[in-house]
Amino acid sequence: MQADRRQVLRNRVFAFLIPWFMDGGIVFLQTAMPLMVVRLGASALLLGSIGWIGQAFRLPVCLFAGQLSERVGRVSVIVPAACLFGLGCVLMSSATSPWQVLPCYVIALASIGSFYPPLQALIGDVSQHSELRKSLGAFNLGWCTGSAVAALCAPILVGSGLARTLQAGAGASFTAALLVLCWRWSSKRARQTASANGPSNPPSPESLLLLARIGHFVSYYGYSTIRIMFPKYAISGLGWSDVLVAWATAQHLVGLGLGVALAGVSGWWRGKLWPIAGALAMMMVSGAVGAISHTLVPTALAFFAFGFSQSVVYTAALYYGLSAAGNRGRNAGVHESLVAAGGISGCLLGGIAAQQIGLAAPLVLLAVLSGLALVLVLFLGFQRKQ
Repeated sequence: MQADRRQVLRNRVFAFLIPWFMDGGIVFLQTAMPLMVVRLGASALLLGSIGWIGQAFRLPVCLFAGQLSERVGRVSVIVPAACLFGLGCVLMSSATSPWQVLPCYVIALASIGSFYPPLQALIGDVSQHSELRKSLGAFNLGWCTGSAVAALCAPILVGSGLARTLQAGAGASFTAALLVLCWRWSSKRARQTASANGPSNPPSPESLLLLARIGHFVSYYGYSTIRIMFPKYAISGLGWSDVLVAWATAQHLVGLGLGVALAGVSGWWRGKLWPIAGALAMMMVSGAVGAISHTLVPTALAFFAFGFSQSVVYTAALYYGLSAAGNRGRNAGVHESLVAAGGISGCLLGGIAAQQIGLAAPLVLLAVLSGLALVLVLFLGFQRKQ
C-alpha cells in the first residue's frame, strides 16, 4: 500500500513537471514567432498564414499520434516529438525571412501534436478513476503554471533577443524529453491502474462532453487571436513595443494558470452546464474589450479574464474525454485536434479580417464567435435536460 502511494505521488510529480517544461517552451516559441515575423516585414495576412499552416499540419498529427501510441508505446512517441520541437526552435532562431520561419514553425507545431495526446493518454493509463481528476489536475496545473512563468519571463528574454527566446524554448523541450525518459512506467503498473475498480463519480453524459468541446474549440480560436494576431495590431496599429506586447499577452496565460489551479482543487465544474456557458460569456466580453481598448491595463485584464474562462472549458473537455477508459488515445487526439482546429481558424480568419477590414477585426470576430457558441451551448444544454 505504501509503495502504491509512492507510485501515485511519483506519477503526479512527473505529470506536473513534463508539461511544465514543454509548455514553457511552447510559450517562448509563440512569443518569439509573431514578433520575428512582424519585424521581418510580414503582412497581417502572411502572419496569419504562417499560424494556420502550422496548425493545419498539427491537426492530423493529433488524431494519429494518440492511436499510434496504443501500438508502439506512449514514450516511443512522446520523446521524439519533444526533441523535434526543440529542433524547430533552434532552426527558427537563425531565420532571416518569414519564409524561413514557416517550415520551422510547421516542425514545431506538428511535434506538439505528437507530444500531448500520448502524454494525456499515459496519465489516464496509470490513474485509477478516483485519482483521475487529481492526476489531470497536476497535468493541467503543470502546463498552465509553466506557461504563466514562461510568459512572465518572456519579456526579459525578448529584450535580450528573439533568437535567445527560441533557444530557451528548445532547452525547455529537451528537458521535457529527458524527464519522460526518467519516468519509469512499468507495464504491470499500467495494467493494474487501467483495470482498477470503477469511478467514485459517474462519468458525465456524452452531450456534456460535446458542450465542453465547443467551448474548448472557441478558447483556442481566442488563444491564436491573442498570441498570434494581436501582436501585429499592437505593434503596427497601437505603436506598442515588443516588451509591452509580451507583457499584455502574458496575462492571458496567468489567468489560464490560475483558473486551472482552481478547477483542480475541486469538482465544482463537473456535470454542470453553467460553467461552460459562463466561460463563453466571459470570452465574448473579453474579445469585445480587447477590440475597443487602446491601453495596456484594460487589454491585459481582458486577456486575463479570457485565460481564466479558457481554463474551465479546457479542464472539462479533457476530463470528460479521458473518463472513458477504452478510448483514451482517440479522445486525447480529438482534444488536441480541437486545439489545432481553433488555431487554424483563428489565424486564417483573423489574418483575412485584419488584412481586409482592420487590425482589430480578429478580436471582434472572437467576440462574435464566442457569442454564437454561447447560444449553441445553451440551446443544446437545455435540449439535453428535456
